[in-house]
Amino acid sequence: MVPRTGILDLPTEILVYVLDNPSLSTSTLYSVALSCRRLHFLALQIYFHRYGLTPTSKSIVIDMRSDRRDVLAALQTALFIPQTEVITFVFPHPSCTSISPLLRHLTRAEDYISRLPSVKHVTLCLDGRGSVCLSVGDDRELRAWTTRLESLLACIVKKQCECLTMINGGQFTRAYELVPPIPRRSPIKRLLSTVLGLQLQRRIPSETQDFRRVSKQGRTHIEMTLPTSLHPASRLSILEIHSAILVLPPGLCWTLTVLRTCPITSLKLERRVEDSIPWGTVLPLIGSAAGRLTSLTLVEASLISGGDTDSFSEADVLDFISRLPQLRHITVSYKNRKDLRESDGPLIHLQDLEILRAPSTFILHLLRSPSPLPNIQSICVLWPETYDARGISYLATALPAFLQKPDPPRLSVSVSSAMYRSPFLTFPTDDTRAFLDRVEGLEITSSPFPLTDLTEMAGWISLFPRVRQVEVALSDSKSPDFRSDLTCLLGAVKATDFLDKIKVNGELYNLLDDRPIPTSSRTRYT
Repeated sequence: MVPRTGILDLPTEILVYVLDNPSLSTSTLYSVALSCRRLHFLALQIYFHRYGLTPTSKSIVIDMRSDRRDVLAALQTALFIPQTEVITFVFPHPSCTSISPLLRHLTRAEDYISRLPSVKHVTLCLDGRGSVCLSVGDDRELRAWTTRLESLLACIVKKQCECLTMINGGQFTRAYELVPPIPRRSPIKRLLSTVLGLQLQRRIPSETQDFRRVSKQGRTHIEMTLPTSLHPASRLSILEIHSAILVLPPGLCWTLTVLRTCPITSLKLERRVEDSIPWGTVLPLIGSAAGRLTSLTLVEASLISGGDTDSFSEADVLDFISRLPQLRHITVSYKNRKDLRESDGPLIHLQDLEILRAPSTFILHLLRSPSPLPNIQSICVLWPETYDARGISYLATALPAFLQKPDPPRLSVSVSSAMYRSPFLTFPTDDTRAFLDRVEGLEITSSPFPLTDLTEMAGWISLFPRVRQVEVALSDSKSPDFRSDLTCLLGAVKATDFLDKIKVNGELYNLLDDRPIPTSSRTRYT
């Protein structure tokens, strides 16, 4: 009797050939991996490879699905775990009626991280669409959400994470509201309010006493925090917040705790268009907790967004930075700025500051100090989207004396424009001309309107006759006419004694022959 044979009797080389056939779906491949130990190791390696994950991969992006039939399911059942150091979790768009589906995904992410020996950088994108679903909820749902997210964040910190990024998501960011200002009252009412206030302070930490629960959603004061046992061993040094979740209760308390207890030296705060955040209350709290910061990035996702009430104000930003004396790197952009020669904020002494990217009015304020920025190495002026001749003129007048230092800082300009065309400078002053002559670097980020001419961008470059480095980022690079338009742009930009190449969307081009410079022959572009 001839013995029966099956797929397991095939040599490994043939098995790999069969399993690696593109016609074999990923779902079938995953099912095969669960059938036996031998096929498990072969099929899963091929499965992971289709998601860009190899045995030597150090990073992975995990797009989680609502039905949980995703790469994370395979990672959780694998008998071997790729030792990834950089992990991005993209959570599915949450239900707008119940927090329960999202809680299950938070648990899945925590289970996976708990199996790793360590991680370096974790990104949590809590909603790929950037919505504000489930921004409200009752006590029970708020407590369930807080408990699960707090546990996930604690697991990340416990695994020696050095950089944590939070993106999108508006879960329960409207569960709290600001306590309204107290009007003038009679002495008896003020005494009664003081007594009640003392009782309230026993229940509510002082750093969040400016917030209270929205009465229609619940009355229990619920917060997230980091367990005390994790404070001494934490390696978290970089915190990047692109979500309202960690700057509003209940997540605000967690942020303040890690800023005080973890070795965080770099903080990034980004205000999204959909967010509604009382920055005048939040920024002082964060500034008081973040005294060891050496790097700060404070930006708005869109400077063209409508409304000023929830934007960074110049006064709030100046007060915030005045609380951070150890800063060495600053990037600041905000919509709500004053058109004044001098701002009204406090004098700021930043003795260690080396790199500064900010609007002209902010830079002017820093120059008010008696001995401004003694260690500055680079200043990048964020050119206003709506050209402000007075702001640029004031800065051009203030800078010459500062730039006469024996070792002056490198001066550059960053332009973020909705159109290609440069502003028409009518009768520039001598100081403005001198300022334009001193600019060595130029960055242009453009999102053009229809029917705009790409070659008009050459006008921006011609504003700065001694510029040595130009980097252009164009949002319409997938247009069918982009390549021909790019050739026209390179022909319109005139090479000078200082500029013979420019970088467009990361590709370096020679202005003399309009061709990309091969990577192997590039020198450092500085």
